[in-house]
Amino acid sequence: MKKQVFATLVLLFLSGSVMAQETTTKKDSKFELVVNGKLGFAQLKQSGNITLNGNLTGSDVLLAYKISPKWELAGGIGFYEFNTNATSFGNSYSLKNSYLRIPVQFNGDYSIFNDEKSGNEKIFFTIGLGLYANSLLKQEFEAINGSTEVKNFGWNIGFSSQVGAKFIINENINLALGIESQSDITKSQKDDNDQKLEQFNGMYFRIGFKI
Repeated sequence: MKKQVFATLVLLFLSGSVMAQETTTKKDSKFELVVNGKLGFAQLKQSGNITLNGNLTGSDVLLAYKISPKWELAGGIGFYEFNTNATSFGNSYSLKNSYLRIPVQFNGDYSIFNDEKSGNEKIFFTIGLGLYANSLLKQEFEAINGSTEVKNFGWNIGFSSQVGAKFIINENINLALGIESQSDITKSQKDDNDQKLEQFNGMYFRIGFKI
């Protein structure tokens, strides 16, 4: 988990550094490349097992298109990990799920200081609603007496929502942070095992730059 968070932060930093060095202005561009990093807590529900509480970390790379002055539509790809520790029949074990995610989001920006006509707003209240397709690529168990893994659990879908603040750094770069909630709507299944992630609540960090 720490490695994934570190890699996400490095990607955010490098993306901002590259754009900060560009001198060509792109005021009229409706396209934006977005990198999200996320960190929070979630519950894993599995058939024949108790609900497990754990940490969910991940990152998305999205291409966003401005469909109106306030709203944008974004889609892309993401990778997530759920990590937890539990006990079964007196034996402790760790569990890690690795996910591939394809999100689609609607994001809206609203001026906090009600000065939208000036065109010089620097801080926005931002909200987001979205759906995602989720594939559980691999589930890994590790215990004292050994480890096992199961691959390719299939696909399911879920819903996400965001609330936060967006800061305009310059004409090309913006930063945002806030809180996010996610929950799978359907279950991923393989053989007699089905499972889904619920009640993710955490923080998101975002950098966007026009292309």
